[in-house]
Amino acid sequence: MNPPEDPQPIAWQEPLLDVIDAIIAQKWVIISILFIGTSLGALRLSRMPSIYTASAVAVLLPREKAMIDASVDTSSVDTSDDSVSRGSGSLMLPANPSLYVTIIHSPAVLTEIANKFNDRFDGEISSRDRSVEVIERLQKMISTSSTEEGLITITVHSETPELSADIANELFAACEKASKSIERQLLVRQAGHLDKALKISSDRLDQTERRLSNFTSKIGLVDADTQARNQLYTVRELNALKDKVEAELVSLRISHTDNSPPVQELLARIATMEGQIIASHQSIIGEIGTDNFGELSVAYKSLTQKIRFERDMVSALATKSDIYRLRAEQPIGNIAIIRNATVPTRPSGPSKKMEVGVSIGLSLVLAIGYALGMQQLLLLKKNPHLSSRTESILQKIHPRLKLRQD
Repeated sequence: MNPPEDPQPIAWQEPLLDVIDAIIAQKWVIISILFIGTSLGALRLSRMPSIYTASAVAVLLPREKAMIDASVDTSSVDTSDDSVSRGSGSLMLPANPSLYVTIIHSPAVLTEIANKFNDRFDGEISSRDRSVEVIERLQKMISTSSTEEGLITITVHSETPELSADIANELFAACEKASKSIERQLLVRQAGHLDKALKISSDRLDQTERRLSNFTSKIGLVDADTQARNQLYTVRELNALKDKVEAELVSLRISHTDNSPPVQELLARIATMEGQIIASHQSIIGEIGTDNFGELSVAYKSLTQKIRFERDMVSALATKSDIYRLRAEQPIGNIAIIRNATVPTRPSGPSKKMEVGVSIGLSLVLAIGYALGMQQLLLLKKNPHLSSRTESILQKIHPRLKLRQD
């Protein structure tokens, strides 16, 4: 007995030839399906409303330095005053395009847009739609794009050209409003922080002024430099007068003895002046003498310079707080519209090529599927085994179902 021969492998051309054969066999049906599908696609395209697209472009302004800039500049040896330099820092919003994209697509803004243009939505939104459906439809109509440099583009698609432009411009108006509102709140909050710092600085200034007042009252100090200058002038005058009297004493001793009344008078005067000089050294200002005057001078100048510094700080904080509150009344925001949306003159959709092409493609797939199905059905009827199995399956589905035999 000879072994069974191995079946020959199927060439790759055979499936392709089967498809071609099925198409040729059902060519008129395929042409009819393509014609009907193309006609339906063209009819659908003619009934579809025109879509108009409008775009608006804005840019976020550069970020500026925030907070107060206060720096203490201690001067050179020539002048010992301290000064507070008030910087020109200002408070602006950060250049964050994602923030404004989120605001544009937020339900609050979209609800406001829907309420404002409620009577102008023709086919996009119905009066019977729920609020969630309205927001979803508006989100589909609106598209946004942004760059890292802060450029934002809003594109709106609708069936009415004027509506597309108005919605795009209204969205940027909402962004400007939000930008100013955020800046106003930041400025007011910053002014509140400065007011707290101003309160602390004012309290410190009051404490330092009370310390200086108690210090001058206790010592009897009015003007340290003037009082010390006058006292030293008195000591210098006493020393000059003492030198003059001592010169007279030397001349008088030539002709008189030390016990003579004129000499004793001059010696008494010299002793009195020496006592006055010693008393002046011991009490330059109040009970402060020359030994403690340096410490007194340093303490007095330290308190006066501290008061001057704290007064400048209070003035800087009060000025900055007032500036922030004034700016909060008229915020400028940080978004600038480069180009407003204009009314489009030509529709941007639907695409004729896409709509008709999709119809033709679906019709072609359906026609080829029908042709292949008919081809397989004919092959199935010619094979007794496959035909009987098909009959059995149809009987299981329904007793009256039978495979039609041509």
